[in-house]
Amino acid sequence: MPTHPEAIRLNIEYYRKAAKALLKAAQSGDAGALQRIARQSPKPSQPPALNQAQLTIAREQGFSNWPRFKAFIVDSALDFQSRATEFINAALSDLHHAEKMLAKHPALAHAGLYAALVLGDRQRVEHAAKGGPRDWEPLLYVCFSRFANGNGSRAGGLVETARLLLAHGADPNAFYIDPDWPDCPLSCLYAATGLNNNPALARVLLDAGARPDDSESFYHSTEHPDLACLRLLLEYGASLGGTNALKHMLDHEHIDGVRLLLAAGADPNEPNLRGETALHWAVWRERGADIVAALLDAGAAIDARRNDGRTAYALAVQSGQTESAALLQRRGANTELSDLDRFIGACTTAEPADLDRLLAEAPARALAKGYARLLPDLAAGHRTAAVRALLAAGVPVDARGEHGGTALHWACWKGYADLVKLLLDQGASLTIEDEQYHGTPAGWFSHGLRNCPERDGDYPLVARLLLAAGARFAAVDHAVLRERGLIE
Repeated sequence: MPTHPEAIRLNIEYYRKAAKALLKAAQSGDAGALQRIARQSPKPSQPPALNQAQLTIAREQGFSNWPRFKAFIVDSALDFQSRATEFINAALSDLHHAEKMLAKHPALAHAGLYAALVLGDRQRVEHAAKGGPRDWEPLLYVCFSRFANGNGSRAGGLVETARLLLAHGADPNAFYIDPDWPDCPLSCLYAATGLNNNPALARVLLDAGARPDDSESFYHSTEHPDLACLRLLLEYGASLGGTNALKHMLDHEHIDGVRLLLAAGADPNEPNLRGETALHWAVWRERGADIVAALLDAGAAIDARRNDGRTAYALAVQSGQTESAALLQRRGANTELSDLDRFIGACTTAEPADLDRLLAEAPARALAKGYARLLPDLAAGHRTAAVRALLAAGVPVDARGEHGGTALHWACWKGYADLVKLLLDQGASLTIEDEQYHGTPAGWFSHGLRNCPERDGDYPLVARLLLAAGARFAAVDHAVLRERGLIE
């Protein structure tokens, strides 16, 4: 890797323009440009792509790939204080990046009080005061440090650092407010439990007086398979009512977690704003029959109806979950269905050869209340056949669902290329904005590319489909697409 002083003067824009110039020359047939790309990319595409030109520039400078070259340029331009601030922020949000920085620059471990806090260096934090890069209370830096992850080698030191701060008067209920979620204060206990899954740190906070009912800790503790923090919060008297924890547990296939919450008194019939009980949610999330049975054994109302009138049995039929539908039927569920629900179910379970015939026989277009909302819901669940059924029955392609997003919003966010193509072919709007965040489908795509937890979609193909259809991306989204070689 280059280490000469001139490296500090490297400029990202200069090399980005150099890559574009190389690409333009190669695409025009310039032999020299084509040879340069061929030397660095053994199997270049025809015509060459931007990511291959960037790779060529990076390798000519002695780096294995473009992202590493760009990271070196940025890193070389930072002075030590800026690097220390970056390290502290990385420790609070991106453990992998923080560990890489620390390995490359070991002196960061001694970069002042707030570096000591996120690393759990208790010898240097006894008299810490509010401040640092985020102007936080010292205990927040300790608890939110990703180095406090329960499995990390520094976790024990951070527990002892928290104990020391608490002994010197730190508030165990300290919190900060994320500007994106102003109504959801994020406490030290949430960081210890939901974020870092560190029961030892959580116990220190609880013993010092942290409130177990802070609206976030219990809910997010359901996300960890070992359930240690969840059990700890129950031990210290956390209440389940209004936490939505049971439904969040049902976002995962975790029968032990479901049984733990039910045994602790979780109400399987507590509805959310859409009138969905835990039984509705279990079927919607396609949980196994053992979880459905556990909810029924705990008193779940088998024929409870959502706000749109649907039962869990109707949802099971719609989504082709034949095993759960059969279980509900055996347990006495009302099996009456509307013609359209029955039609959706038939399409979902149909063999490909039979699907087109079924779609041609769609029921009358007089739709019951709630079917328009169902279209984006089914798109979010990647139920392509069911989406086709609703469109064939006349549901508007731009019908709105959760957050006021359309089916195209959801398909873009999750990277479901087959659905994106289907919806675009049906005339879905590229400019419509959702009602909560005011983002277009292209905006949701860019956000999903970086943040969607499943990440099992085909985002490159979705990008090509959106661009071919004339979608417009914000400048920051263009930067992400360029970095990943999806556009020039």
